[in-house]
Amino acid sequence: MSEIILNGEPIEMHDLVNQLNNEQIVELLRIIFHSRPTEVFVGMYPKGIMRSADIDQEIPVCLNGTMIQINTEYSFTEESIDWEFMDLPGTEVNDA
Repeated sequence: MSEIILNGEPIEMHDLVNQLNNEQIVELLRIIFHSRPTEVFVGMYPKGIMRSADIDQEIPVCLNGTMIQINTEYSFTEESIDWEFMDLPGTEVNDA
């Protein structure tokens, strides 16, 4: 496992993360998303394709009730995800 040093003491990263509440995790994710390019991949069944979306720049992550919500570039627009952007072998759907 991955160890970090906190207050001069080694601690396993997963132990540290498990001690965080959802508000602290949201803040940690905001910091991570702000400093690193991040995409979310969304799958579409039964088409068998995945589409990537950039993380939203204004509100990348927030609490939605007690759940952590990660927002993409499509989260706050009228624009829908274009699932027909490419034809990949084996992704044909029979609409019959």
